[in-house]
Amino acid sequence: MLATLSALTAAAAETKETVNPVLPTTNEIIYGGIFFVLLLIFMWAVCLPPIKKAMRQRDEQVQADLEAAERARAEAEQVRRDYDATLAEARSDAARIIEEARQAAEARRAELIGAAESEIAAQRQAALAELDAQRAAALGDLTAEVAGIATAAASQVVQRELDAVSQRPVVDDYVNQAIAAR
Repeated sequence: MLATLSALTAAAAETKETVNPVLPTTNEIIYGGIFFVLLLIFMWAVCLPPIKKAMRQRDEQVQADLEAAERARAEAEQVRRDYDATLAEARSDAARIIEEARQAAEARRAELIGAAESEIAAQRQAALAELDAQRAAALGDLTAEVAGIATAAASQVVQRELDAVSQRPVVDDYVNQAIAAR
């Protein structure tokens, strides 16, 4: 049986044409073309719209992110400008406060100096008044002693007793002329 089978196979092989394994047959080309067109229609109708929708959403998301980034940049710029303005205002306020404090300190210093000078002037006036009083007292004592000495000396010169009370205006006049001549 084996021999018959191999004889039949050999006979069938001689009658057939040789088939090229690289080239498809006509049936394969027709069925492949039909299934390719069906697959293309399926892909076009079913798979392509979600892909286009996903790409469109991705583009919209990118555009929204770009707009959000631009808004954030503008807000950051505004915040920076506000910060700079606030900082400049704080610096000017600090300078104003420092200037006011300097002026207040200068006014207080002038007030203290004025008070000290007026106190010194008052003390000087009191000291001068006391000095004048002491000088007048000393001058009065000195005048009385000079009058007494001068009267005693004049009594010895004239050899008679002179009254110190009656001679006092003469001695006072002489002492006053001596003081004025100084």
